[in-house]
Amino acid sequence: MNKFRNAPIVLFMLMLCFISYLNPSLSSDVNAHIFVSSDDNAAFLTLIERVRIEALLANESLNSNLTSSNEHLAQLLDRLDDVIDNENYFVIKSEQFSNSTVDALFLANIVDEILQYYGGAYGILPSVMLNMSSMSSMSSTSSNFDIHRPNHNSVFDTAKYQTAKQYAKRAVEIFDSELKPYETKKNSITAGEVEKYLNELKNAVDNKVPPSDVMMIVHTKIHPNLQLAYNLKTRNK
Repeated sequence: MNKFRNAPIVLFMLMLCFISYLNPSLSSDVNAHIFVSSDDNAAFLTLIERVRIEALLANESLNSNLTSSNEHLAQLLDRLDDVIDNENYFVIKSEQFSNSTVDALFLANIVDEILQYYGGAYGILPSVMLNMSSMSSMSSTSSNFDIHRPNHNSVFDTAKYQTAKQYAKRAVEIFDSELKPYETKKNSITAGEVEKYLNELKNAVDNKVPPSDVMMIVHTKIHPNLQLAYNLKTRNK
């Protein structure tokens, strides 16, 4: 506990160090919609966003829940290690982020974070939430946790749920700031669908709908339209 004694100072310094990256102006099979790219820029942006989210959550819970704040700070330090360990950390240039493919892949990664943390809040493994084929089997598979239980407002892990909420909020912001400028007459319909369903996803997370409903929004609405709007490629089996 002692190493988190100066949490406010640490958070302040970390946010100053990463402010240039946090500025919004910077830019398992086919059925699971695993998008691929020839570069790692979107992955690196995702690492930075993870730092941002954990710093925000640690700061927000500092006065109300010190234990939660310390947990997020610990996660923040782990996320910083991920950034530093990234092999492209010293060679990526800011101009490489300015294209629709990178931003669309970045958004797809953030949506996957929502799936993982939202499922984690209800005790569901990421491998289940990220796999589109799991939707059909979850309703018929008996377990200690009933994904369709009536009392779905009983969140299993509040910290993971709060993280999912922050990622859902950021997904809408990222689309507005990074992908809207790439909207054209050719992709306006599918891009509009992405925007609509991102807001639907945010509302679903805010209202604590069953995880299966969140999976349905992501896998059958957001991912297909994101792929069509920005010509993303999926990994072949």
